[in-house]
Amino acid sequence: MTVMLFVAGCAEEAREPRAEKPARSAAPAAGGKVLGQQALQRAMVTGKDLPGRAFDALPGPARADSAPVMPAVCRPVADTVALASPVTPKARLIQVMSGVKGDHGGSMALASYTPDQAAEIIAGLRTALRSCTAFTPVYGFAYEGVTALPEPRLGSESVSFRLLQLVTLDGEEPLKVPVTVTAVRVGTTLATFQSANTRRDGQAVVPPDVVSKQVTRLTDATP
Repeated sequence: MTVMLFVAGCAEEAREPRAEKPARSAAPAAGGKVLGQQALQRAMVTGKDLPGRAFDALPGPARADSAPVMPAVCRPVADTVALASPVTPKARLIQVMSGVKGDHGGSMALASYTPDQAAEIIAGLRTALRSCTAFTPVYGFAYEGVTALPEPRLGSESVSFRLLQLVTLDGEEPLKVPVTVTAVRVGTTLATFQSANTRRDGQAVVPPDVVSKQVTRLTDATP
């Protein structure tokens, strides 16, 4: 289920209109080194860092793959849920992480940008969360119950929120799947973590060990 949250977007991106560059904001510029593809690969957390977890990389180019949603104000939220980039990143990696007892695993993405872009994307997400409550992508399932969570205080800045994915099958009543997303900026790199709880036994839990280890590795790679 977690993979479905963003893989559907990757399959559709060739048919979607080109995403517009987000408007400039008053966000502070991100400092630090801009990581290329190889540097991002070296900084990506793996099973060697966290024994007991498995990580499976997903192929795909580093490109702008933001897609329209209704209402448009929710587009930064939808992009973050879909692990999509509103502008073409310098480099990007996406992988699926297995769950262990106490969490639901999930998916994660690392994307490096120019200093101004990285800060603006986080600022745009934070602004969208003030008014976005529900949205419907041009493909895939709708979402409702968008709720901003307290600042995780990770990296240079961070944002976290939860929402419900409405999974509809064969005209039945929608299955409401809890999803939790955390986005962390470390210098010019954005790390996005997403988890979906298909067991319907409470809220989705973004694996804290993965988040902590990944932020540490990015911090070490971004002097």
